[in-house]
Amino acid sequence: MSLLGILIVISSLRYELAIILPEKDNEAMAVFFLSVILNLVFNLILFIVILIFKTQLLSILNLQQKFYIYLLLTPAGIFLFGFYQSINYWLIRKKGFMAISVNKFVRRGAEGASQITFIFTRVANGLIFGDLLGHIANITSGLVQGIKTGLSISLFSPRKTMYVLKRYSHYPKYNFLPAFMEACSFLLPVIMINKFFSSESTGYFDLCKLLLSVPLALIATSLSNVLLQRISEKDRLKLSIKDDLLNVLKIISLIVVAEIVVIQLFGIDLFRLFFGPNWVISGRISRILVWSFAFNFLTSSFSSLFISLKKIKLLSVWQTFYFAAIILLVFFSHLSFESFLKVYVTIEVICSSVVSILLLFVVITYERKILALNSVDIE
Repeated sequence: MSLLGILIVISSLRYELAIILPEKDNEAMAVFFLSVILNLVFNLILFIVILIFKTQLLSILNLQQKFYIYLLLTPAGIFLFGFYQSINYWLIRKKGFMAISVNKFVRRGAEGASQITFIFTRVANGLIFGDLLGHIANITSGLVQGIKTGLSISLFSPRKTMYVLKRYSHYPKYNFLPAFMEACSFLLPVIMINKFFSSESTGYFDLCKLLLSVPLALIATSLSNVLLQRISEKDRLKLSIKDDLLNVLKIISLIVVAEIVVIQLFGIDLFRLFFGPNWVISGRISRILVWSFAFNFLTSSFSSLFISLKKIKLLSVWQTFYFAAIILLVFFSHLSFESFLKVYVTIEVICSSVVSILLLFVVITYERKILALNSVDIE
């Protein structure tokens, strides 16, 4: 599943990020079609690679022959998820935030219903097929919403597609590899903990990560999507973004403070209450990890500013820095599990502080530019 997430990040060569940027919808639509085409080509190549190197891949991934079906379905899963990512960015552009929520509900509903059906009918690999059906339902719903907002295959233009391929070529040029490294960075701590300590320690870490980061990540994604559309629009209109950012910062700060206080005071008791005494260790390390997840939540909510204000090179520098910082954890394998986690949290907090400084620099630079333009207009 982690491998799937990494490949999804690069399947459209990062062109999907540019859907939100063009002033005109016909150019944005060309970027949409380009991202879908690249996603399709990427996964066709991946499927052929899996067919040719079946034995080698099973050996590298340490999978038994019976899991070969999972490998074969991987390109389909990546394509469907990547396809919806492109639809999602189109809907963000068109301010279709309610439509995005409806699509998520449709996906989970179709996925849950089909998986339950497959379980009762004893269909082999029912969970996998249910997940794929959920993606298909998600895309179907997304396409309906997209068509309502002007998306149409009849407007596809090969000439326009080639034009945006060149115009936004800096996305794959500068962000393909850094985005891949950042995606790997989220997987590396789990791999290191499993290698340096034990699968049991990995389980404690995974549970903490699931409970502390996933709910906040969903909120951060929603806020980031809203900011992506709003800031992109204000950038096109040359308007100040300061008030929008301050309002979001107030909300996020309250959530961050609340999470830190609750986990520090009641973390151990909450894990014991909901998961039993065997998971008290997760509660104990949650008091360490909460700082990294809280800071990540704070910064990830504003990370879309790099895209909306066209600072893709700066984003790439940050992603490379983050990957290099996480790699440093290999030098601390001699520490105890909890000491290792403290080093990990320290690295995460430092990285969050660095990206906060970069974001502040981007915002101040933008505001000064807007102030200068307004001064010229007044004169």
